[in-house]
Amino acid sequence: MGLLWLIAAPGAWAQQLAREASGLLQDLERYEQQLEEYEFEYGFFDIRLQEPLLAIEALHAELGDYPEMRATQNRRLQLTRTALGLEHPDIIPLVEAMVRTDIRLSNWTEVSDHLEHLHTLTVANYGIDSEQAMLALQRQASWYEIRVYVDENRERADNFMEARDIYEELLDLAKDKYSEDDPRLVPWLNKRAYSLYQQVAGLNVDSPVAMDMIQETARKDGPARLETPRMRGFNNPISPGGINRVIPVTEKGEPVGVAYLRLANSFINDIEDIAEAQGDAEMAALAQLYHGDYAYLQGRSIGRSDYREAREKLLALGIKTERLDAFFGRPMIIPIPVFYSRFSDLEAYQLSGSEMPLLEEVDVDEDADPWETPIHLGQFRAWEQGLASIPLPQPVDGLLEFQTPLYTVDVRFRINSRGNTSGVKGLVIEPEDRRARSRAVRAVRNLQFRPALYGNRSKPRDHVELRYQMMNESD
Repeated sequence: MGLLWLIAAPGAWAQQLAREASGLLQDLERYEQQLEEYEFEYGFFDIRLQEPLLAIEALHAELGDYPEMRATQNRRLQLTRTALGLEHPDIIPLVEAMVRTDIRLSNWTEVSDHLEHLHTLTVANYGIDSEQAMLALQRQASWYEIRVYVDENRERADNFMEARDIYEELLDLAKDKYSEDDPRLVPWLNKRAYSLYQQVAGLNVDSPVAMDMIQETARKDGPARLETPRMRGFNNPISPGGINRVIPVTEKGEPVGVAYLRLANSFINDIEDIAEAQGDAEMAALAQLYHGDYAYLQGRSIGRSDYREAREKLLALGIKTERLDAFFGRPMIIPIPVFYSRFSDLEAYQLSGSEMPLLEEVDVDEDADPWETPIHLGQFRAWEQGLASIPLPQPVDGLLEFQTPLYTVDVRFRINSRGNTSGVKGLVIEPEDRRARSRAVRAVRNLQFRPALYGNRSKPRDHVELRYQMMNESD
């Protein structure tokens, strides 16, 4: 009955837990008896059976008996659909509860089915472009991103491409719903741009995932965007198993799939156009900053020009020099997953986690440049071991949140004037694992930062610390 938590409980506490469990089991027996009586009196499909079933479900939850909880929810779903109809809105919270239960049970395919059911229900009740239906689609995209690292079969490329395609669908729905200069388009444009960055990052990771991503991209999109303008074509060696493998040929300094980053930047350009149409100079300046990030990821020098121009525009808007110096002098992992239309919000995002204590003391002269002061950049959570330098996407809401065991590695390194890291050193790891420490150090070497800007030029930044986290799969 899911009472294994009693085994490890010591002494008096165990006795107290046993008494509480005994009381819960007695309550459960009483409600099951009531359910039998209702079934005899009203039949097996009467909506009044919901009352004892709800109580039984809650008791199974307290007892930690999630398989029985799931069976009770199935019974409630059957009752509700019979009594109220297949698409009644009261079914929505019930299916959401089933999502939470199946996550606890690691029933990943069932969760995907529930989320598709939720989308069908929201479209039927509120319309295809309603906020509810678009949230349901976002949840599906979030779930495919989660399945990248929880699926045992590790169908990472397939799951990722499913998520990417949903973000494209969401943007199409938003464009049909809003006018081209409506600020409500901005989050969808940025989500689409960021999903393309994730794709390019996956195409270039230092792991076998990259080849899976290349093959899946070529299969779904064709090979054209994996080519570069002056190095067109592919190597197509025949593997020993007789399968053609697409291997893109790229120019030095350009990532595989650079065309996707150019497409991403076109969506950032759309955000800047919306800002200008609205007369929002601050938002337009920040759009130019984001444009610089995507250009920088392409290896284009225009990225630094964008940074300088964005800074000048923000200064012209009355933002104090001290704030701008602090912001641009602090490296950031790029690109940023959320578009912030206000500089104060972007500042807050940049500083989140920076209050973490520095772990390694560094002697700095009293008269040293303030930019040589050691800094902590907060926390980075990796997507999964094969995508170790790509940030873990955050679920769209609390429905899909759940905890996984983690390795936490505090690292120190240097960021050069191009935003690349060097001299990465693992300081502390919890729990201790030498291989995990080595993986973390390798991953941090591949992180891409917006470099620290001092006036109109970029400079290295020494004594940088970061808390790196990745999933602990040792169990």
